[in-house]
Amino acid sequence: MTTETVYRFLCDAPHCTMAVLAESLKDVPEGWRTIKSTDHIPVPPPQPAYAARGRRSNKLSYTEQCRGAFTLHLCPDDWDAFDAHLPRTDGVYTRPGRDGQAYVSCSCGMQYVLCGTGFRIASADMSGPAAYTEKTWWKHLPTELQWYAARDAA
Repeated sequence: MTTETVYRFLCDAPHCTMAVLAESLKDVPEGWRTIKSTDHIPVPPPQPAYAARGRRSNKLSYTEQCRGAFTLHLCPDDWDAFDAHLPRTDGVYTRPGRDGQAYVSCSCGMQYVLCGTGFRIASADMSGPAAYTEKTWWKHLPTELQWYAARDAA
């Protein structure tokens, strides 16, 4: 028996039905735009694994800063659909074994909101994205832009 995994990229722009298949999540279709909520965080140069072992500096690591990140995909026809509302997440240091948290904001001027970084399993309000950080950002969007999380994925 042979199995193959195929990923379907759906455009997150309002009322766009564009879909493209790919063999890997890293293979974003050519011409598509990926908007990450961590695009505002500078990527540090790679460091040797042993450089800071056993020490904790005051700065968060890049991985900690990216806690709660989420991604949107836009087809070439809708490249600028979210330009007025680019998401921003900034991870917060939590002690090991604690629930992760992150600050969520938007390029439109939305104030930073502290929220958990997990996913809902079930709740009374099942609308919107399952990730807490994305849902916090999604709630402030104009109704037109909220469409992507309520569409029928069939």
